[in-house]
Amino acid sequence: MKFSLLWFMLLIFGTCLGQSSKMDLKTYFSDSEIKDLNLITDFFQSEFCGTTDSTKFGVCITSALPKLNDWEYKYIGKKISWRKQKKLYSKISDSTFNKIWWISNSTYLASKPKYEYKSIVFSYNPIVIDFVKALGKSNKFLEYYADKLEFIGGFSNINLISISIIEHPQEWDLNDRNVQIFLAIHYLTQNDMLKRDKKVGRLEKRHIHELSKKQKKTVPNKA
Repeated sequence: MKFSLLWFMLLIFGTCLGQSSKMDLKTYFSDSEIKDLNLITDFFQSEFCGTTDSTKFGVCITSALPKLNDWEYKYIGKKISWRKQKKLYSKISDSTFNKIWWISNSTYLASKPKYEYKSIVFSYNPIVIDFVKALGKSNKFLEYYADKLEFIGGFSNINLISISIIEHPQEWDLNDRNVQIFLAIHYLTQNDMLKRDKKVGRLEKRHIHELSKKQKKTVPNKA
């Protein structure tokens, strides 16, 4: 009963709470980059919510929170078309893409033989870090997220965003376009990580399965 009431309150009030951001995107991005960021965000909202109407985004996100609370991002994978996302990349400028991301040559060492593949990573651009830091002035989680970007350098595959929205809805103004841009970048990054090279995911699952089998063998049988 309490859980149902919590979700009802989030759906009704979640989009009204939060401190509105006064930050100007032009401090961090050029006019053409801002146009691209809106294109990226509209794409995410269209795929995830079925509409680009930003006023409906808060209700869309809060209603999806139970499904977003998923360590493997299966729900994101189902909602966002990889084919369409690749087309989106071709519509934005290299300047915008490279400010946010770059494509890294990576190696999965746990497989035999080792597997070489390409993966999307954070560009380490200080301007983007400053953008997230500015959002973090009214949101403790985004302050933490900015620190991770600066000191670890990656959009971590974490579901702590959904937990933060549930536990601290007053810090999340989901009607703030800047927050919407941040969430679009985060979740599209996760979708790219899932789908750019699916073999990596299969190798990881195989590795986890093998580790689990070894662990079971080392546990002594109970008398």
